[in-house]
Amino acid sequence: MNAYPWQIPVWQRLQQAKADNHLHHALLFSGEDGCGNEEFLAALANSLLCLNPDSDGGACGQCRSCQVQAAKAHPDFMAVKLLEDKQSILIEQIRELNYFLGLSRSYSPRRLVIIQPAERMNVNAANSLLKSLEEPAPDTHILLLTAHPGLLLPTIRSRCQAVRLPLPTHQQALAWLQPQTLQHPIESLLETALGRPLIALALDATDTLSHRSQWLVHLTQCLQGQGNITEISAYWEKFDKVQLLDWQFTWLQTLLKQKANGKDAIITGELHHLHSLLKPRRLLSIYDKLLELKKLSTHPLNPRLFIESMLILWRT
Repeated sequence: MNAYPWQIPVWQRLQQAKADNHLHHALLFSGEDGCGNEEFLAALANSLLCLNPDSDGGACGQCRSCQVQAAKAHPDFMAVKLLEDKQSILIEQIRELNYFLGLSRSYSPRRLVIIQPAERMNVNAANSLLKSLEEPAPDTHILLLTAHPGLLLPTIRSRCQAVRLPLPTHQQALAWLQPQTLQHPIESLLETALGRPLIALALDATDTLSHRSQWLVHLTQCLQGQGNITEISAYWEKFDKVQLLDWQFTWLQTLLKQKANGKDAIITGELHHLHSLLKPRRLLSIYDKLLELKKLSTHPLNPRLFIESMLILWRT
């Protein structure tokens, strides 16, 4: 079994459903990016295709089915993903999928399809999938994966069995990261990755933590009436606007929780200046205004002006 520790309960439920011959033909998996969900679906697909699964349901890795799957040449498996340079999964891809599902199985016990990211199917593609969801071919399973289930058409969601893949607990994420060879503190990595351990591991090989610390320094300068907003915004204009916003939300949430737990509590480390300078009402005000600003974060606005707007919230 290749599931991560936080995925084991879901894996066991699905394997029990398979053993009882009650596994739904269409499973809609949803969960946070960076938690190993793609790997979970790949492991599940392999286990369903395997001719001689292990006692825990995992693929044996030795049978003919496992060998051709490892070679990416399995005749009973199809993956539907975004094509290069395309923003959506197209109707032509789903038509090919529908044809594939109508073929006879080669030698695996089931025919498998994975669609990810499922929310990127355009309307025509999603509508084209409906017939295969409503009238499934025998011994077929369609596995859909999304981090944003609300973006899927209701008609797609209603025809699938929903399976939530969990975000690991803090202790689970720590336990998984501790054996890794890391350059940065685990807690800082996990905080920056919003608790998602695979993203935390990827961040360790980048300069993201140093950029995050510098962004906090600049925000604190603005809060204290120091620093030139034009120069600071020029420094950050090439950075991801959504990431800059998410860092601020994380810091503000931490401070709000701390102040709610005890107004006399002392925060040490990188947030201690903000903690001393910001009262709860001001924290909430900045948070609410940043939420309004986030609605524009994906628009093609002038990035320097957008960042200036963020900085002004802290200066005002």
